[in-house]
Amino acid sequence: MTPEQRRVAIGISISIGLTYLVGAGLAFLIEPMSEGLGISDARVEFVLTVPSVASITVIFIAGQAGDRFGHRRALLILSGVFIAGSMLLASAQEIVEVIAGLALCGGSATAVQIVTFGLLQECFPEGKARVSAFTTFGMIYPMALMVFPVLTGGLLDVAAWRLVPVVWAVAGVAMAGVVRFLVPNTTEVRPFGDWLTLLLAGFVVAQGVRFLDIIGRNGIAVSRTLISLAVLTAALIAFAVRFRIVVARGFSLAPRLDALTRGLLLSVAVVSIVSTLTYVIVALEYLYDITPLKAAIAVIPAQACGALGAKFLAGGAIKRWGATRAGQHLLLVLAISLLTLVGVRPAAPAWYLVVCAVLVTTAASAALTVLDTAVMSYAPPGHAGTFSAVRGAVTEIGVGLSVVVLGTHVINAVKISAGAGGMRAAQAQQLAWGLRLDGILGFAIVLIAWLALMVITRGGFTKLWQSRDSLP
Repeated sequence: MTPEQRRVAIGISISIGLTYLVGAGLAFLIEPMSEGLGISDARVEFVLTVPSVASITVIFIAGQAGDRFGHRRALLILSGVFIAGSMLLASAQEIVEVIAGLALCGGSATAVQIVTFGLLQECFPEGKARVSAFTTFGMIYPMALMVFPVLTGGLLDVAAWRLVPVVWAVAGVAMAGVVRFLVPNTTEVRPFGDWLTLLLAGFVVAQGVRFLDIIGRNGIAVSRTLISLAVLTAALIAFAVRFRIVVARGFSLAPRLDALTRGLLLSVAVVSIVSTLTYVIVALEYLYDITPLKAAIAVIPAQACGALGAKFLAGGAIKRWGATRAGQHLLLVLAISLLTLVGVRPAAPAWYLVVCAVLVTTAASAALTVLDTAVMSYAPPGHAGTFSAVRGAVTEIGVGLSVVVLGTHVINAVKISAGAGGMRAAQAQQLAWGLRLDGILGFAIVLIAWLALMVITRGGFTKLWQSRDSLP
């Protein structure tokens, strides 16, 4: 890696890392913020969804922003939006200001992630430097989740909640400085094109993910699910009408995807579906009656191993087999690691859950890093941001499906009025059974994805993926 490439990698890593402050810290911020502003319990859940909905809604626009405006210019604009949202949240007096601030923070944070991932492909298209850059990128998310929740929880123990969004604003300023001095502008300014269709496409994905989340948490035959279905249907109709109007002018959300690229994207979604760390944290809280902060501290080894897996396990696998074949092998490793959850029992020691989290998170981080590297290798020149947006949308859909496929039994087990300390033996059994079922279902889902990817790569695409994944 040349000094110039190293400088770009550092700039991208710092920028992307700072954006995870919002997602990692919101769960700790929401309670003191809602108490301080008098936000009712009925509205708290809605407020929690705002950053996610906003971030997915702008995902396709973000994919075009770097390719059209230039990556540095786009990142500087997004840094400004992030700062504005943070300061609006820090000074909020009403729930409308909270919603607007969180929407700006969540949307701009995800947009930065999409743009920087596309920039990574533009700056590191091939060679050993590419492996180093993408595996370093893969480390950032588990490292952020290892540090930021604990940092936010600790800060709220000694300071008022408004200090947290102020810290976010300072991070936004730091992000802008890093982008200004370390990130090159790799793209000439071009007309943005049709933004409304991109916005509608993102809104459809956001509402689809939201619909899946509501089903997983509340079931089908409830008013909230029916309302969400109605909103999703309306969004789909609006997008279909708009798309029919603009498709005649050559508009497309992404370049054509061949069978292998679709198989890799499916595998990315599968890894997102079976990432069970959230449910392990819930189990630690309720089975052992500990606070969310202590549960976050308990899984620090898992996040640390996830970062190491993304860097060293993924990097070694790519160098040995190439990105696509390495992704295939690591899917099998992930499937086997999920079977450790079959041993979960209410009487099992807490360290057993932590070990399960370590194994699954390490395998998932390594597999996702390799699959992301493989997906982006198929991005045509000038369309890296678009591929980044498609990959981001697929990941979000996988997260939404995770709540339905794996999260339902765990969520239902902890819906008790007495809290963690009041969990009865039958509910503890149900929670442990839910984790065991997650292990079996996760194993089956990943195994199917592994088989599908193996069939594709052994078909007519073998020479194609071998040549694109090979290192000089």
